[in-house]
Amino acid sequence: MSTKTVKTFEDRLLDELQREIALRAEDVPVPVIRRRITPRRAFVALAACVAAAGVVTALPSSTGGSQAYAVERNGDGSVTVTMKEIILSGDDKRELAERLRDEGVHVSVDRPRGGFVCVQPRGEMYSPRWSFEGTGDVTVDRPYVLRPGDTLVFEDPEPVKGSVSPAGSMYAVKGKADPCREVPWDGLRSFEESVN
Repeated sequence: MSTKTVKTFEDRLLDELQREIALRAEDVPVPVIRRRITPRRAFVALAACVAAAGVVTALPSSTGGSQAYAVERNGDGSVTVTMKEIILSGDDKRELAERLRDEGVHVSVDRPRGGFVCVQPRGEMYSPRWSFEGTGDVTVDRPYVLRPGDTLVFEDPEPVKGSVSPAGSMYAVKGKADPCREVPWDGLRSFEESVN
């Protein structure tokens, strides 16, 4: 005895209706959203242009072939990390992480979701903590002396579409850094109040 499934009239009708709905959904034109230029949006656009100008200005110096960082082993087992800039490419971060891990230093590269940052503090921090806006270069004058077991942390929050985003930062923690626990970034509210 064969168990043949036969579609009923209702099943065929339902299939045909679903196909028609799918075809009509493809034909619906997407509405065009026109946005007004507000002072806040103009300010954000101006800030983006300034950051882009900084990248264009800094680009010739960063492509000269010199490394963006240096790692030196000290006689007491510590390492000195000297960085020319804190905005490292993905390849530079990977290379630096490998070099530091070979020396027993942890490296944490965290990417909190848009509009979020990692809760602070994540341990006892060495000073200074370097922050950067957009993609402009920030020169680092003071090296870190790290011991095996310490952590160098890069926080690169995902940008928020159409809004001001939290800045990325780099800092060192004595010992192992606590894991990144995301919290909402409250800097946007204070920024909007200052613009209006």
